[in-house]
Amino acid sequence: MPSILRNLTVILGALWFIPISCTTGLIAAYPLVSQSYERHMDKGDAPYAGLFYVVWQPGAGQDAFGVSVLANLALVEKSPARSFIMEQPAGRIEGGRGDIHAYKVLSSGAAEQPIEVVYANATYDSVSRYRATPSGITPLFSKVKAPDIMIKALLIALGIAGGLFAVGRFLQRRVARAGAECDAARLALPPK
Repeated sequence: MPSILRNLTVILGALWFIPISCTTGLIAAYPLVSQSYERHMDKGDAPYAGLFYVVWQPGAGQDAFGVSVLANLALVEKSPARSFIMEQPAGRIEGGRGDIHAYKVLSSGAAEQPIEVVYANATYDSVSRYRATPSGITPLFSKVKAPDIMIKALLIALGIAGGLFAVGRFLQRRVARAGAECDAARLALPPK
């Protein structure tokens, strides 16, 4: 048992172990941090209004469908033919600045459809899920992937790596002190 403890202290207290523990901490922390960016409307959360996208048809001009942020939906000109029920099971529009709006009908129905809209650009990604009727929508789920998720996960990972390193150094000192005390006690014994 002491050799296992000694080996563990050498590994945890070594500087070369920090990148390994930091990477492992980052892999573990990223999903936990990204869960904090999810909002479930059935639990009373408000959707990310500025990044909650809604699709409808027919679209304006050449577009197969129209798309708008939930917060601006009331400002979009309503045509009598506009419906939030989508005829196609999926669609995609790419904007000029690298913006991508894609939707997928999760299950088809004439009266209502659950729809998922994915928005992506160079900075943010968002997922919006809602129940659509011909005349309106009910938000269900909203998730945002922002650049600060990785930064927060990295800070947690550095904390984990630093903590493991400190524990390793502490254990190294304890094992060294116990070894020195054992050697001193052996030297203090009278020879046989």
